[in-house]
Amino acid sequence: MTDWKKIRKDFPAAENVVYFVSAGMSPIPTPVFERMVSEYRKLNQHGDVGWQEDIAKKRELYAGVGKLINAKPGDMAFMQNTSLSMSMIALSLKNNACKKYNVVSMLDEFPATTVPFEYIGTEMKYVSPVSSRYSIESILSLVDEDTMAVVTSYVQYATGFRQDLAKLGAELKKRNILFIVNATQGFPIFPIDVERMHIDAMSASLHKWGMAGLVGAIFYTSEKFRERFPTPIAGWLSVHPDEGDFIYTEKNAHPEIYDSAAQFDIGSSNLQGINSFGAAFEYMSSIDFGRMRERIFSLSDILIRGLSKLPVRIVSPVADPDERSASTSFSVGEKSKELVSYLSNRKILVSYRGGNIRVAINIFNDEGDIEKLLDAVGDFIR
Repeated sequence: MTDWKKIRKDFPAAENVVYFVSAGMSPIPTPVFERMVSEYRKLNQHGDVGWQEDIAKKRELYAGVGKLINAKPGDMAFMQNTSLSMSMIALSLKNNACKKYNVVSMLDEFPATTVPFEYIGTEMKYVSPVSSRYSIESILSLVDEDTMAVVTSYVQYATGFRQDLAKLGAELKKRNILFIVNATQGFPIFPIDVERMHIDAMSASLHKWGMAGLVGAIFYTSEKFRERFPTPIAGWLSVHPDEGDFIYTEKNAHPEIYDSAAQFDIGSSNLQGINSFGAAFEYMSSIDFGRMRERIFSLSDILIRGLSKLPVRIVSPVADPDERSASTSFSVGEKSKELVSYLSNRKILVSYRGGNIRVAINIFNDEGDIEKLLDAVGDFIR
């Protein structure tokens, strides 16, 4: 049986405040923090002598993450953030399009998903939500003969709505439409199978549910996607090196990019940060992602039951467990923003998103945290 009290002790932030803002950034658990310090201590005391070892650790991490999402290690890369991942995708589509095209996305998307496309002039078509949900039918209704891709979040940041990626991906595959996913609010806690879900490209920033701070984003691309839409930019690590060397030094020649996702490794990256995520990935794997989901849903059930007894409006779709995530949003109308400040003054941290109050439950939260939140909301309303 998982000792959740012991796990809670790994998160000192949980003792300082009632922390429901992991959908913005999760605290770093102490074992991961200690590993992070260790990685930088090596750089401090020994310089760059461990560079090759750090590269090897990154490859091992690709293999571990790849196994979790059913992808090959060669399909994985690290990016600075999801905005950059989506920018790479948007530029690749534009550079290689043979005709006029549009991209379908969701009206409530976080801007990291959509700004990269809009900035370069991509024609965007937005699906409107119904009761905070995006049905497969509503998405397909906007698809036409010029649609090149559908871009969606796995979990919507403002409401916690979790999309059925397998069903949507299957429908898009039938229509030969690219499927691009921002998995930031779902990875690595909620299941992802890029093959079964027919995902062509996916990015997930790691400072939220990755529990590793601002270390970057996991970026997946399928082999077929890279064949059609190679990286739009390149750097010294994107291309094959000279024979017998580890860098490319020729001039006035055409460098050859890697076929693998290594083509997106534009240049030197924060290996210490990446290896810190490796520690976080090991930490969460040791707990088990399935148990983490069970814990989050168990606490969310308590929250939802409590909110249902108060004069508030639950905004998130909560009737279908398959559409739920770690985030639940509710509203008290025009006073929602005021309530966020009121809770903060009582050291209860929640987020104000889309005019509503978002409560993001993590594995270090407990029943006492939920009780404190519900009591404070009740006091505010009274």
